[in-house]
Order: sequence, then structure tokens, then C-alpha cells
Amino acid sequence: MARKPHSSSLPELDERAKQLLGAVVRQHIATAQPVASAELVRSYHLDISPATVRNELAALEDLGLLTHPHTSSGRVPTDLGYRYFIESLMPRPALGAAEELTVSHQFQQALRDTAAWLRVAASSLARLTAEASIVTPPAAKRSTVRHVEIVPVHERRVLLVAVLEGGQVRQQLLEVSAPVTADQLRMLSSRFTEAVAGANGDRVRDVAGHETGAAADVARALARVLDENDAWHAHDVYVDGFQNILAKPEFAQTERGREMLSLFEDHTRLAEILPLDLGAGDVHVSIGSEHRLEPLRDCSFIFGRYGSDAVGFVGVLGPTRMDYARSIGAVRYVGSLMSDLVRVMEGR
Repeated sequence: MARKPHSSSLPELDERAKQLLGAVVRQHIATAQPVASAELVRSYHLDISPATVRNELAALEDLGLLTHPHTSSGRVPTDLGYRYFIESLMPRPALGAAEELTVSHQFQQALRDTAAWLRVAASSLARLTAEASIVTPPAAKRSTVRHVEIVPVHERRVLLVAVLEGGQVRQQLLEVSAPVTADQLRMLSSRFTEAVAGANGDRVRDVAGHETGAAADVARALARVLDENDAWHAHDVYVDGFQNILAKPEFAQTERGREMLSLFEDHTRLAEILPLDLGAGDVHVSIGSEHRLEPLRDCSFIFGRYGSDAVGFVGVLGPTRMDYARSIGAVRYVGSLMSDLVRVMEGR
């Protein structure tokens, strides 16, 4: 994912230019139409002439903050224009107190049921923002081992039971290359628990390279379990509000709607856009050309990370003309509720 421009790289604007850029962004968000100078003067009661506004808009276009469709004299914001708006002109992101109370109450009803509050998060974000929402369950950044148990089943067949950090339990039947007794398996379970506690798949593979016989077989199987768990979480994505996307004028064309539907059905590709280096409580905004998936070049993502030991993501996807202040406020608030629930789940 491309990185957003640093604030210091944004052009410097005087107060009038800032006022006009903010007006164009707000008007285009509201109407989805190119914004003409006369419309700005009328709608925002500007005390300057349409001709002066046209000159100012042309200067903003020269700076790369606005552009205009070939068939219209009106302007629309560029990705850089939206970035400037978010960094310098946007009102403080927040939801109303009544909205926050409603969402909080819905989460309290879903307490202790992880799947339920993931669905609540996705549906709440879609409803609050009128965009599409994406939510992932809490998971360790990399799956790591807490405890290993190896249980005899029949002759050379054993059951590997791996308890992961975060409480997930994964099991796998496997054939070992040499017969082992129940006592040997108990000793091996104890030794592996001590040797690989806190280790991810890469570290367990290193351990496997120093083992032989049944111990090597078990270590390699444990590494596969960790890798598969990482892959499973990467693809486990809750989505809601796709109908909101299809209702937007930008996506009314059948082909674009099909591309968006294909993306939403492909959770692997959705997982690839998650900002994995995001800090807890931060909100990441990716606009248009700042991300690399071709069907989404006219879209913006807003994502937040929740949790600490076990982490997940909440976010919304919509056209670049989305209401950024409201969407950022919704993502930030829902993320904070999710963090509270993870702490309860972890017994903190």
C-alpha cells in the first residue's frame, strides 16, 4: 500500500484558497457533481465574484488539488485535494452522543459472543457511514504457541494439540516416522512447551531443524498449524453495507459494480489492504491512488486497529468523496469499543 503524502509536502495555501478548496470538497461530497464557481458563490454566500472564484479554482487546479472532467467546467477534488482537506480543513471527527450510546448498547448486548460483536461492528459502521464496512476478528500479529500437548492415538498416529496465545486451540492428526510410547509423548509435550512457548511458525521451524524422528515430525506439524492459523485469520473478514456502495452514483455502472462485488467476495484481496503496521488507536486513511488495487482507485479506505495483544481491524470503504470526518469518527469510536471488549475477553 502506498504511503500517504507527508503533511510538509502539501502545498501552502492562503485563507481564501483554503476556504474555496474546503467548499469544493464539501459540495462535491454532498452532490457527487462537479462544482462550478457560480454555485460556490450562491451556496456559500461568498463576497467575491464568480470570475474571481474561477481564477482561484484554476490556481488550485494548477497545484494538483482540483481537476475537472472534460465535459464540465466545474471542478472536483483530486486525491491530493482530499488529503489536504483531511490534514488541514476537516472538522474534528466525532459521532453524536446519542449515536454513540446506541452503538455502545448494541455491543453490550453482544458481550461474550465474539462472532456477534464482530457482526455488530460491521453493521454499525455500515449504518453510521452509509459506506461498506470491513471488520477482522482479534488475532495475534503472528500466531504463537502457549502450550503443546501430544496425545497417542494408534501406533505411529498421534494427535497434536496446540494452544495458541489468545486462547485458540488447534488440533492435527499426524503420522510420525518412528513408534513412540505414551510416556515419551508426555515428555516431548513438556519439552516442546518449554522450548517453543511464545514462538511463531518461523521459530518452530528452526527448532524442527535440530530434532530427529517423531520430535521433528511434530515440530514441523506445529509450524504448519501456526502458518495455517495466520492464513486463516488473514482471510477471515466480516463485511457489511455493500448495498451502500452500489447506491452511489460512482458505482452505478454495471461493470464497476461487478468489480466491487468481486473484491468483496475475495477476502484474501481485502485482507491485503489492511495497514498491518498501524498502532493501537490510530486511524489510517488511504485515498484513491494511494492504494494499489485497481478496482479501488476511485475509493478511499479508513481503518483503525483495536486490541493490544490480540489485534483486529475495523474500517469502511467508499468513494473518494466520502464524508471523512464522520467516517473517521465512526471507525475511531467502534474501534475503542472493540478494544474494550478484547480486554474483557482477555480477562483484564
